[in-house]
Amino acid sequence: MLKTIVSAYYCDNYDENNVYNIVEKVVKSFGNIADIIKPNSKVLIKLNLLSAYTPEQAITTHPSIAKAIIKIIKKAGAIPVMGDSPGNLMNGIENIWKKTGMLQVAKEENVELINFEACGCVEVSIKHPTVKQIYVTKAIMDCDYIINLPKLKTHTFMGFTCGVKNFYGIIPGARKVEYHKLAPTPREFACLLSEIYRMVKEKLLFTIVDGVEGLEGNGPSLSGQKRKYNIIACSQDTVMLDSFILNKLGIKTKNNLLLNPLKEKNLGDTDLQNMIYVGDKISCFNFDKTKLPITNFLNLLPSWLARFVAKYAGKLFWVKPNIIEDKCVGCLQCMKSCPAKAIIKENEKTKPVIQKDKCIGCFCCHELCLHKAIEIKESFIASFFIKK
Repeated sequence: MLKTIVSAYYCDNYDENNVYNIVEKVVKSFGNIADIIKPNSKVLIKLNLLSAYTPEQAITTHPSIAKAIIKIIKKAGAIPVMGDSPGNLMNGIENIWKKTGMLQVAKEENVELINFEACGCVEVSIKHPTVKQIYVTKAIMDCDYIINLPKLKTHTFMGFTCGVKNFYGIIPGARKVEYHKLAPTPREFACLLSEIYRMVKEKLLFTIVDGVEGLEGNGPSLSGQKRKYNIIACSQDTVMLDSFILNKLGIKTKNNLLLNPLKEKNLGDTDLQNMIYVGDKISCFNFDKTKLPITNFLNLLPSWLARFVAKYAGKLFWVKPNIIEDKCVGCLQCMKSCPAKAIIKENEKTKPVIQKDKCIGCFCCHELCLHKAIEIKESFIASFFIKK
């Protein structure tokens, strides 16, 4: 079996010159970029722009990482474009571009920023138990290559989000909510992610992880705690790269919910023994005692036990979101993002409430709340399984 290269270097700040040198170094681990990218080809840079967060909050791809890869693509004689499909568009996508710093990068580098919602979409058939077709942005069809720039974060629903999970952003707008409803469990959602990854794999050149700063705890947004991981990592096999990062986070890669369907479909390698590591000593990265999401134990349950809990013990054993009234500003983004329509507002004077019996535990509301007004609560029995 051919070995897979994973390249990772220490980086403890976002100084543009420093980041450029390190991004150039991780990319050079795979050869001369000019030999990999054809001149005048169009390269789509898939960002992680979850919502309107500043770079300092460590929730979205940092502008200096985007700027570095733009310069490298231009140096190879190719044409870079950037894009994503953020959530929470109440104030418009330009507000998100501005807040995340990507609008400034686009202006400085004269690069097009693509709104995945506005550029059209195409329907694609997939192999999934409950989702037969999905709509994806036309931007991935219109490019010659893709470079993936995920943020290293923990994730309340999937355990963590990095390379493969970042491609859920190629689904435009509200359709992301619809597919969450059709694939409501982490296992079903992982299968969906594997099919999305299958679509982009042929055009994907690199995944470059922005882990200089990221999140731990109840990520992937404001409820997570910012921490420095001090790493920029890269591979042409996103599955191997995710396996490497998971291993460093202390999450067992064997039988991992996200990796399992990718491995079964031969979409990448998960065996770290087949990895060729290039870069700084792994001990210099800051992965010690990473705090995992409160929900992580749910993803460790065997499939038969998860089904049993869902069917027979749901009223006694649960972990679900809860709205904090004092912090809620009544923007109703939680209602709009809920695939199960489990959040209601009884009248104009009341705050929204979550109907626990309808909640499917996808935590979309928790992920997209800009006011930290949604906490994660667990039942008394579930609390015995959670490490806090």
